[in-house]
Amino acid sequence: MENKQRPVLYVHGFRGGDYTTEEMVKSGLKYTGKKEFLKVLINWRGQITYEGKWTDDECPIIQVVFKNKLISENQIAHWLIHLLIQLRKEHKFNEYDAVGHSLGAVSLVLVNLHEKRHQYMPKMNHLVTIAGPFNGVLGLNDLPNINRINPSGKPAFMSPTYFRIYLSRNNISPNLKVLNIYGNVEDHSNSDKYISVTSAKSIGYVLQPRVKEFYDMPVSGSKAEHSLMHDDSDILQKINLFIYAPYSA
Repeated sequence: MENKQRPVLYVHGFRGGDYTTEEMVKSGLKYTGKKEFLKVLINWRGQITYEGKWTDDECPIIQVVFKNKLISENQIAHWLIHLLIQLRKEHKFNEYDAVGHSLGAVSLVLVNLHEKRHQYMPKMNHLVTIAGPFNGVLGLNDLPNINRINPSGKPAFMSPTYFRIYLSRNNISPNLKVLNIYGNVEDHSNSDKYISVTSAKSIGYVLQPRVKEFYDMPVSGSKAEHSLMHDDSDILQKINLFIYAPYSA
């Protein structure tokens, strides 16, 4: 029997944890009037354990937590694919939504690139990316105000990860709806202190021509700092409207 549920995954990034997505999960629960959610714990070997409950409503909330905080985007994507296949076998859903912060956002785009290769994977429907280092991290493979986006949206320089996504761009789901949130603390670096606006915004060049809907949401000022955006009440409200409002229409 087909399950009409569409679970919502919340995924943290590098050096993150349950505290990263805690306020987003709480806000989602409040918006939907729920009290329970499922926490997924993935250890450094990829073994999965569960805490909490898979609810029987339209949008079960799933908080994904990696025990290894120094995990790469490729490893996150690999384990998320394994998790999604396992959850689908258990609960029989066909679609899901996802919210990713920082490297979690990049990983979720990588997951979407694999949908055509893994026939049993559920299909990503709505995706929220927050502060995604799609094209470099300041101090590692990016510097303030060096990279530029031309009028067509194409970045002047492509990091290895971005270039790999770009080469695989035709595997992006055409039915995907994306909200891309990025910050500028307005300190002349044009960044959220860790991720440049160019790095976060450059994913639009890959996704916008190929997905069903794509929206950029720039955030500025003190609340635009990399580790504050996932807790900001205005941003949380926008996420909830994007993810959950279609079910109440």
